[in-house]
Order: sequence, then C-alpha cells, then structure tokens
Amino acid sequence: MSKKIQKICWSVTLFLILNPVISVAALVVYLIFSNSYTASQILWITLFGAVFAVLTNLSITMGYHRLFSHKSYEAHPLLQKILLFISAGAFQGSALKWSSDHRIHHKFEDTDRDPYSINKGFWHAHMGWMMKHESVSLPIHAPDLEKNKWVAHQHNYYGYWSIGVGYVLPAIVGYMLGNLFLGLVIAGGLRIFLTQQSTFLVNSLSHTMGKTPYSTEKTAKDSLIVTILTHGEGYHNFHHKFQFDYRNGIRWYHWDPTKWSIQLAALIGLANKLKTVQFSEILKARLQTETEKFYQSKFYEEKLNPLHEKIIQSQIRFEKLKTEYKNASREKMDQIKSEMQIAQIEFKANMKMWKVLIRSAHRMA
Repeated sequence: MSKKIQKICWSVTLFLILNPVISVAALVVYLIFSNSYTASQILWITLFGAVFAVLTNLSITMGYHRLFSHKSYEAHPLLQKILLFISAGAFQGSALKWSSDHRIHHKFEDTDRDPYSINKGFWHAHMGWMMKHESVSLPIHAPDLEKNKWVAHQHNYYGYWSIGVGYVLPAIVGYMLGNLFLGLVIAGGLRIFLTQQSTFLVNSLSHTMGKTPYSTEKTAKDSLIVTILTHGEGYHNFHHKFQFDYRNGIRWYHWDPTKWSIQLAALIGLANKLKTVQFSEILKARLQTETEKFYQSKFYEEKLNPLHEKIIQSQIRFEKLKTEYKNASREKMDQIKSEMQIAQIEFKANMKMWKVLIRSAHRMA
C-alpha cells in the first residue's frame, strides 16, 4: 500500500478531488444559510460562467490541441496570447506541458508508453493518469514550443496565471455582477470542474464507445456526446487518422465550433496556413475501413476492389481539375468546368454502386 501511495501525485490528486467538493459544498451552504444574494445575481453569474466555460474549452481545443500540439494552423501573436491567457484558467497545465504529453499520446497510442492509454482502463485514461508521479513528471519534449516566448512565459508563470484567470477573474466579474462569492464558486470552481471533465472524456469515452469510419487499427472512436461537449473534439477516429488536419468534423454540418473559430480567425487575419487532408485520402481511408472484413473474399476481388479504384481515381481527377481551374485562363475555364462536372457525375454514380455492393456484401457475410 505504501508503494502505491508514494506513486500518487498529491498536488494534482487533491486539487481534482477538493475543487469540486469544496465548490459544491460551499455553494449549497451559502444558498441555504445566506440571505445576501438574489435570483438575478445567480442567473447572471451562471450565464457568465457558462460563457466563460465555452471560451475556456475553446482555448484548449483551438489553442492547446490544434495549434500548439499539432500545429494544424498558424496563429497571429495576438491570438496566441488570447488563447494562452484564457486557457490558463482551465487548470489543465501549461500549453507546453499539455502539448508535450499529447504528442507522446499520439506517438505511442495504445501502448505502455502512452501516458493515458485506454488499455490501462477507463479511469486511468479519464483522469487517473494525472494522479500518478510517473505520468505527471514525464519530461517535456517540444523544442518548437519552447522557442515560443509566449508559450514559455505561460509555462514559467503558470501558477500565477491559472489562479488569476481561473479564480480571481471570476470573483472580480462576480463582484461586478453583485456577488463576489458566487462568481468565485460558480464561474470559478464549478466551471473548472465541468470543463475539465468534458475534456477528459476525449481520452476516455472517445477511446471506448463510438464509430470507427476511418481506421480500426487504434482505439480512437467518433463520439457524438463528446463532440457536443468539447466543441468538435469527439470526431476522434478521424483525428487520430489525420491528426494534422485543423478540422475534426470535415463536413459543413458536422458540429465543430473549434473548426469554425479557426476559420473565423483566418477570415479576420489572425490565423493562416490552415492544414487539410485531401478528400481523396479521407475517402480512401473510409472505403478501406468499410471493406476490411471482406478482403479475403472473392466478392471483394471481383466487385469491390475494382470499384474502389474507380472511385478514388475519379475523386483525384476532380481535385486535380479543381486546382487547374483556379489557375486557368478564361479560354480554358469552360472546358475544365465541363470535365469537372463529368468527374462529379462519375464519382456519384460509382458511390451509389458502392453502397449497393456493400449492402450485398453484408448480406452474404
């Protein structure tokens, strides 16, 4: 027992446990025994806490994750400062430490060297790993981020920034709204707990339940619940297959506020060089996943594989024509446009046939 206790990182463990316990207990006692608050104060402070929670989570998904960990786009120094400032209040560690650990997670996914491997259990992946010295003390290896003076500053003074943004700022806003204590507890402690738990679900629930449309090799899955709670991070199977794409939800209708926020930042000049994967590569991964169970069958060799090649080639052809169209002279535009339309018609026809064949394969299996 003593050896297990020695392995516990008490500073992190106590914070994860005591922050919600004290926040809930203090709020309940205050609401029952105090007469120095109004319903209006509770409403406005809760509304601020909800907005601040959204901004906090976005600063993690847009900043810590897609910008600093994966470098899926480049951000103006002003945007970097804003993201680093707000994210400090999430109490998830500095951007430097968070990103370094996350890169290790992707590099050694589902192995013993993965700091939050789901193979060590749901609890471990969710938050248990943060309670162990061996995980918390993993050495930082992110030389590109260490050269970023704003990331380095946030890391070196993280304790001050986290307390200031996480607790002091909500208390000040609460005071301005008429009740400092409610601001501290609701927009501070409870917000931190809820945003932490939603983020932790990406490492636990998104590696346990969901769909695997792009790869079945790893445990990462697409989870609608996590997607809604984390501003698009729940399209985790796609992310682990194409981790450098700034999008997680690739369709326009996919719920991915992080993607939309990055696009908005690009529109106003605060972000650029947004990285994306060619749709033909995404399509190839999806089709391969759909046919994995039929690889050894005669039906795959005679029907599915030839059609698979036709679909990919028609999409590649369309993408090539699209690029040519952007740089074409006016004389060539009409011709290329016609060829693009033909390529689209071929693609749609082949995809309809593909769906029919997949249904037939499942019936025969």
